[in-house]
Amino acid sequence: MGRFGKLTAGILFGLSIGIGIVQAQVPTEPVRPDQIDYAMVPLADVKDSPQCRLHITGNSYAFDPAVSNPSMTCPDAFAWTLFVRAVRDNFWEDWTTDRQMWPSDPWPRCRPGETKGRCCPAVEISNTGAPEHCPVYPGPTPGVPSHQVRAPVTAHQMSIEQALGVLGKSDKRWEAVPEILKSPVIGALQDEIIFRNQPMVDYVFDNELYSTEGLIRVFDNKLTLLGSVAPRRAVPPDPVAAHASPPFLTKIDFPISSIMVKANWLAADRASQVGIDLNDASHPYIIMNFVPRSAPGDTMPAAPKPYILLSMHISSKDVPNWTWATFEHVNNQGRCDWIGCNDSFGYTAAGPTPSGSTEPLANNYTGPNKRTNVDSAGVDAFDLAKVYPDGGTISPVLQALFAQAEIGMGNGVNTSGRPSRQDAAWRSYRLKGTQVDFVTATGIPTRVGNSVTEAGFVNSSSCLTCHSRAAITKDGVPAFAIFTDRMSDAGLAESVNGAPNPAWFSVNAFFGVGAQREAPRLLAVQTDFVWGFRFACPMEPRPLGPAWCKNLTTKGYSAPVPTRTTP
Repeated sequence: MGRFGKLTAGILFGLSIGIGIVQAQVPTEPVRPDQIDYAMVPLADVKDSPQCRLHITGNSYAFDPAVSNPSMTCPDAFAWTLFVRAVRDNFWEDWTTDRQMWPSDPWPRCRPGETKGRCCPAVEISNTGAPEHCPVYPGPTPGVPSHQVRAPVTAHQMSIEQALGVLGKSDKRWEAVPEILKSPVIGALQDEIIFRNQPMVDYVFDNELYSTEGLIRVFDNKLTLLGSVAPRRAVPPDPVAAHASPPFLTKIDFPISSIMVKANWLAADRASQVGIDLNDASHPYIIMNFVPRSAPGDTMPAAPKPYILLSMHISSKDVPNWTWATFEHVNNQGRCDWIGCNDSFGYTAAGPTPSGSTEPLANNYTGPNKRTNVDSAGVDAFDLAKVYPDGGTISPVLQALFAQAEIGMGNGVNTSGRPSRQDAAWRSYRLKGTQVDFVTATGIPTRVGNSVTEAGFVNSSSCLTCHSRAAITKDGVPAFAIFTDRMSDAGLAESVNGAPNPAWFSVNAFFGVGAQREAPRLLAVQTDFVWGFRFACPMEPRPLGPAWCKNLTTKGYSAPVPTRTTP
């Protein structure tokens, strides 16, 4: 089916390739900006410095020595290197999922001298998708892990019943769904799997953070030191060292080499229901077989079936607050709605470029689709849920990176259900945006949102702020809901953006820590921007935890998954 050309004749390994922004042709007829354009100004900023240059030699690449921190100075270029690293490492097959990281009946780590019994001697190397006692890392194991898709957090999406109800209202079906609800419907139908690389798995295991009790220990340690030695801190343990037993930890702080990928998948047999064309030879999808979610009451898992990759977030710990990037399939409906798409490195922006200047313009930003002069009232508005044109021009340096890692160099579509890095479909994905700060230099909250992952609240989405609320209470369970009681334009719950609120984590209280009359009261301890700790199960009987935990004294806080029926 789709065929992709090889390296352009002039691009050779060993070259130093500048990342400079591709300049757009200035139209002869100037187009005046409108209110939507003015609102997009902070979002259209060119993220990468003109000094960003990437040197490619043989099997390696490196940023220019002048760039000491590319994740901050060149976030778009750095995001694409993360994409290359994750695909090169077969993240979908060799990395650990949430369900593999947090077992249902966790055992403690084996202490020195312990080799048998109810303890975990090491991270298990296995393809099992749902371990019972010890964390699992598939890594070098042959074959494909038995991954089962799971529902994403549904607070911001239409429920399955609502989605199917909308789809069934008319013979036109998908065409009858209001534009503002199409993204939430797709968001409700898709499934989510999060993958984490080996440094993350080793850190969680070494510090015994794969159980509720391990998380409680971190909270208690921090509280103890706060009441006794403040403002001094405990010496933090080396996050990449192996310790004979879990070290004294007061702060969860993953190794710098940590990377996590949140991937959004849609069952291939649902694609046509929501207007997705699987026969577009120019833009194929990555296809992988997963075990579908089990309906309530099912005792036997269903047979694996094909799912298509709609989008994915990639985050890395290269900066203390992580660096965040989100990618979408180029054909996603509404891909650049609300906030636009911004990539100053990988692909040129598509569509007309407005002009009021004689100077060349940066071609990094695709603004949201608009309707002009709505109802002849002189008002412009968003035109939602359309497929955006694909500029399709890959930068020479990204082309070279793909070729070096053998990514997307194949022909046709891989329908085996087991992706490979050579699949041409990897060329179908585009960087939507990156985020490295809570606010801009002028104090405007930064925003990045994916039309699938953040379906229904893209206009207010901030990866950084949302994940800053990943925290635990003294009981080792999530401290906060992901969503607030603010509503989006679609009437769906929003998350937060801007700088975090210190009062989320502690308050200056009367009779605070250590029963002092006026001292801080610790409310929550951050889990280093990782929401996955909400899946930790208790070792001993406790009332709270995910529904699949074996040692719950109640049903847990995970709601049952509704049964899905085909409309």
